[in-house]
Amino acid sequence: MRSLKPFKSDLGRTMGIGATLMVVAYLLDSIINADLVGESVFRQILSPDVRGLAVRLAYLSVLLLFIAYVCDLMVRRKCLEKALVKYQAAIDASVDGIFILNDRKECCYLNESHARLHGYDSHTEVQGKPWRLFFDDDEIERFEEEVFPAVFAKGEWRGEAEGRRKDGTTFPQEISFTAINRGSMVCIVRDITEHKRFEQELERRAEELSEANRELEAFGYSLTHDMRTYITRIYSSAQILHSEYQESLDEQGRFLVRTVCDANEEMERLITDMMVLSRIGRSEICRKKVNLSEMVHGILPLLKMTEPDRRAVFDIAPGLSAECDPQLLKIALENLFWNSWKYTGGTEETRIEFGQTDQVENRLFYIRDNGIGFDMKDSDKLFEPFRRLENANGFSGTGIGLTTVRRIFQRHGGEVWGEGKPGKGATFFFTVPE
Repeated sequence: MRSLKPFKSDLGRTMGIGATLMVVAYLLDSIINADLVGESVFRQILSPDVRGLAVRLAYLSVLLLFIAYVCDLMVRRKCLEKALVKYQAAIDASVDGIFILNDRKECCYLNESHARLHGYDSHTEVQGKPWRLFFDDDEIERFEEEVFPAVFAKGEWRGEAEGRRKDGTTFPQEISFTAINRGSMVCIVRDITEHKRFEQELERRAEELSEANRELEAFGYSLTHDMRTYITRIYSSAQILHSEYQESLDEQGRFLVRTVCDANEEMERLITDMMVLSRIGRSEICRKKVNLSEMVHGILPLLKMTEPDRRAVFDIAPGLSAECDPQLLKIALENLFWNSWKYTGGTEETRIEFGQTDQVENRLFYIRDNGIGFDMKDSDKLFEPFRRLENANGFSGTGIGLTTVRRIFQRHGGEVWGEGKPGKGATFFFTVPE
């Protein structure tokens, strides 16, 4: 139950104020009456004329209450004036132009920023003027036919326009209208000249970059074509030397010929991988539902063909699927499985697993092997081109495969990363967002 003390306190305060007003009113009435009849003030107070006293007291009480009400209004007005000055200073400090149109489309208010945007020294130069002062004829027609009807139909409108300055020059602006009531509206304007200039510069740079990419692609195609021509000539010559002059060569000579042939094959693979990597950045993603488990089962025979005598166990989870580009994802899976097959070559029994984690909503897949693994401090080097880990120096490779894998998953909006321990195998995770 609430306490009655606050109520008693307010009632006592009210009664005290009322009693004080009554006493003050009585004293003022006595003084005025004593002055009128020529009596002593003290006599008038101590021996008042009861007749008409109540009327005079009531009159003076009402008069005092009216005076108090007027004083309260004056105090409130002073506070409102201070607040208005503060808010006016805040609006004038805004970098955006702000103005209000009345139902006759006249500027009944605008801040200093809006005046400066349009080349005027002060808002007083244009206050009360029509809104057409700020736009050319074409924009005026567009506003009257399209913008203002949309403002009063939807309550607001935002877009771009060409503003006109006092000297007749124009500038691009971002402008918004918000309807207030009975045909009036508030408008906020921002100068976007620098923004437009920046956009034009970006477009110019993009065009230059596109042209440079086209030239680079043409150069790359010509370079790889010419390199393949020379590689083919070197490889053919080495093969002829090996087949027709084998009897004339000693062991050292035959070793050098084999070295030349092996180097040519490695160079051919490197050129092929680089061309695949360059095409991935330009190819268009065509997504469809793909059964990744079936795709992996199509890759495994290719692995076994390289070493048919190797003992290997593959654990492929059934029914794993994703929405992806089938050609690109096949390239990524081939690279990942070849990577696992290569680095498990020294094990007694190769074990490679393909599955999906319990986080189905994230589409998180993995390929795990029992190969040589790697140190996690080197994990950031895995997907860099031509970077090889220290424990991978004895294995063949071009250094482009995992870079291609990362580019493919990035094109799909996903990501790929590796986890491992030296001598404990490695696991590569990848995501394929829907």
